[in-house]
Amino acid sequence: MKSSPRSYVIRAVTGAAVILVFTLGSVLAANINIGDTSGTVEFGQGEFTLKACDSWIQLNLLTSATGEYGEESEGLSALTGITIEGLDAERCKSTKFTIESIDESLNLLPLYRTDGKSNLCSSSACSIGRNSEAEIVVVISATKVVALDNPDQFHQLTYDDSLGIYKITFTKPAQLARDITNLSLQSSAL
Repeated sequence: MKSSPRSYVIRAVTGAAVILVFTLGSVLAANINIGDTSGTVEFGQGEFTLKACDSWIQLNLLTSATGEYGEESEGLSALTGITIEGLDAERCKSTKFTIESIDESLNLLPLYRTDGKSNLCSSSACSIGRNSEAEIVVVISATKVVALDNPDQFHQLTYDDSLGIYKITFTKPAQLARDITNLSLQSSAL
């Protein structure tokens, strides 16, 4: 027995609705902005994809005054930290976020130095894992506490509860902000 035309239409509309819901869900999960609130950016933005607990998270680069870190930074700003806006600790409990920086050649870049030197990696070579680190791991516990996975004297996390902004700062920056083409933000369950 053949299906009636009405039955076919109902199945087609239902199928289209299911596809639309999944498509919108993945688009909302990938909505991550990098830059500042005024829309100015000192570096290339790149593309970012995140399938996580939250529908919108914004990362902003924090920079130093120009020329603050030696001759190689003259007229340019070093990356001194990253802010995270829009992170909902309730929806993201029991989640781990890993942030990494990547240059235009898709190389992983050190974010901060761990050897105490004040020079950027462009003037005093850095070896990731030996005298610098290339990733920041932020964990949100089951009780909604947001913290760095491995805090130390070289990077710290603070929270401004009046603005709802998490701020990760580097004591000894490793890169010029302009050298960072992409920020990678990956999430996983704890």
